[in-house]
Amino acid sequence: MKWFRVLTIVGVFSLIIPSMQAQIRISEEIQPSSLATSDDYKLYLIDFWATWCGPCVSAKKYLTVMQRQLKSDFYIVSLTQESPETVRKFLKKNPTELAIAIDYDKETFQRHKIKSLPQAVLYSSDGRKLWEGHPANLKVEDIRKFSRISTSPVSPADFIKLESYAKVSDFEKDVNLPDVDLEIRKSDQSREILSVTSKHGYTAYEGHLKSIMAFLLGASENQISMDSGLSNDFYVISVKNDARKNRQLLKHVLKQLKLRLSDNSTKGEVLYLEADGSKFWGTDQIDWGQNNPKYLIDDAQIQADNVTFDEIKYRLGYLLDMPVIAETLEDNNEHDWQLHYKYYELMKSDLMDNYGIKAEKRILSYPVYKIQKKAP
Repeated sequence: MKWFRVLTIVGVFSLIIPSMQAQIRISEEIQPSSLATSDDYKLYLIDFWATWCGPCVSAKKYLTVMQRQLKSDFYIVSLTQESPETVRKFLKKNPTELAIAIDYDKETFQRHKIKSLPQAVLYSSDGRKLWEGHPANLKVEDIRKFSRISTSPVSPADFIKLESYAKVSDFEKDVNLPDVDLEIRKSDQSREILSVTSKHGYTAYEGHLKSIMAFLLGASENQISMDSGLSNDFYVISVKNDARKNRQLLKHVLKQLKLRLSDNSTKGEVLYLEADGSKFWGTDQIDWGQNNPKYLIDDAQIQADNVTFDEIKYRLGYLLDMPVIAETLEDNNEHDWQLHYKYYELMKSDLMDNYGIKAEKRILSYPVYKIQKKAP
């Protein structure tokens, strides 16, 4: 029996009004818990996970034991951003008795600022955050202690809101798309890392101006310095896919925002990559669908669906906090990627074995850039 309440949203711009009690939102329920036995709970644990995340799978086994032991004390819901097909396929081979749900719109992931997996957040029934951390660090004694000090229990239907979206026409879906090849506008959402999404023939870059410029330059963010007046600017840049070559797009962005770009060089440690692209994966190894994120990044691994080599370079530079240089390869095709980045030797092995990319740290001269507002 479904235990989530459904809020149907008709149209694209409808206002979502949460109930007084609902504390988290999900997009789809894959399965309810077969372990929790009570109708109401004082505590709710949100387990953020992904099918590709090995530590998440191990943590889920630990949480299953805890849920079985404390059936009436708290309710666990495991939340992922992946497609239903991916999750159901995974569950056929790796069944679990925990509740499983999907966060298509990334609202709950973004609200909790989830940057690595696995991660869990424990709530009281009235929405107070009681604990946050790696699921394996939560103990039975913690649950019992928090249960004693928590307020009246509520049902999962009151705590977890399922949002079901009515189907809208292709025309309605396109109302936010620009009617020109390139549109640049300020964003009211701050993002720590650049978001790159493709939809209906357009690619949208959303994030801090510094992140966007670093990506378009094929540089890491520590190669970019900006005027103080630009330090808090966030933008959305939408461009037709057939007009999005990075260098060409960079010129248009500089011109429209009236910016001046100057470059110099410095010397230091870089990650140097050599490859000819012949062993790069195609786009059929990973398939999360068009309405899912291009990246899933935990604290040790990157997975990416239909992403260019330049985009992976940017992500590596951001995660490693160092310049990533690949002078011998220009490749604008999209590929699927799966590689470690936390441990250097594992990263080197993944890059070479899976993609034929030789990686080594070198001391080299590399470019640095300064971005300034043009004088009026």
